Amino acid sequence: MSSLDDNKRLFFDMQEHPENYSDDQLETMMDELDQVPDVDAAWQRLEVKDERIEKRTSFNLQLRKIAAAFIGTIIVSAIAIAAIHLWNPVSDSNPKGENPIPTSPRGEDTYYPKEKKQDVLQADTLIFDNVPLDTMLREMADYYHVSVEFKREKARQLRFHFIWKHSESLDRVVERLNNFEAVNIVREPEKLIVR
Repeated sequence: MSSLDDNKRLFFDMQEHPENYSDDQLETMMDELDQVPDVDAAWQRLEVKDERIEKRTSFNLQLRKIAAAFIGTIIVSAIAIAAIHLWNPVSDSNPKGENPIPTSPRGEDTYYPKEKKQDVLQADTLIFDNVPLDTMLREMADYYHVSVEFKREKARQLRFHFIWKHSESLDRVVERLNNFEAVNIVREPEKLIVR
């Protein structure tokens, strides 16, 4: 037990049985009871405790802000990466672990027409590897039932690596081809014009 409990018990015992204690013991006990606790010291201890709690709370708040900024950065990065992959869906050339498509080791024309591609890729995909733009556009124009007109003869011989899916609209194909800096294709209702 603590000394405070012992003092209380002693005080109650003195009140009930004063005959068991001397006058000096009673006076000493009364002097101890008359002492006023130091309120200022108690307030100072409380203020110090309050400051520590406030500092700890402030530190925790700062940690939360840092964590929120870090998580926000990760989320924005993930969204940016997802947007890049959505914008360029052909970034993974071998998504399902299929056998890779053979390419020419010396940069020669590699063109997978409809008949050959059946066993290489899905039925609606063509891969043009180092193929002249003229050849590519003629194949696409036949499929979309439009004609092709070249304004510059040099543009006919530009060579590209391009994956074309028949499921894409002609506008989307033109948009993707125009992402190459070397070519500018304009679509008119029944014609593609290469500038």
